[in-house]
Amino acid sequence: MKVLETLPKSGPLFPRLAELTASERASWFCKRLQNLNITGVTLHSYRYAWAERARQSGYPEQYAMQALGHHSEAVHRAYGKKAKVKLPSLEEFENKIVELPMAVNQYGKSVTAILHPMRKAKAAFK
Repeated sequence: MKVLETLPKSGPLFPRLAELTASERASWFCKRLQNLNITGVTLHSYRYAWAERARQSGYPEQYAMQALGHHSEAVHRAYGKKAKVKLPSLEEFENKIVELPMAVNQYGKSVTAILHPMRKAKAAFK
C-alpha cells in the first residue's frame, strides 16, 4: 500500500497530534528526536525557519505575522532576522507590480495589499 494513500484527504495531516496540547506535541517531538539521535533541533525552531524563509522570499510581513500568530512587529522581525535577503535593483522592483489577495487589517477592514507602493503615485502623474 502506498503511504500517501493512507493519509487523510482533508483536515490535519496527523489527527492524533492535533488533539495534543502544544506542550505534549513538543515532548512527543523531543522523544522522537532522541530516539533518532538528532540534536540541535526543537519544534519551535521550525517557526524561526518558516519566518526566515518567508522573509527571504519576499512574503508580505503582514501575512507572515498572521500565519505565525505574531501581534508585535518587533517579535516577528526577531524571528526572521537571520534571513539572507537578495535586494533587487530599484528598476527591477519598479517593474514588478504584484497585486496580492485581500487582507484584513487590525480593525477588521478589508484592504488590498499592493507590493509596489509607488503604483498610485505614478498614476497621479499621468
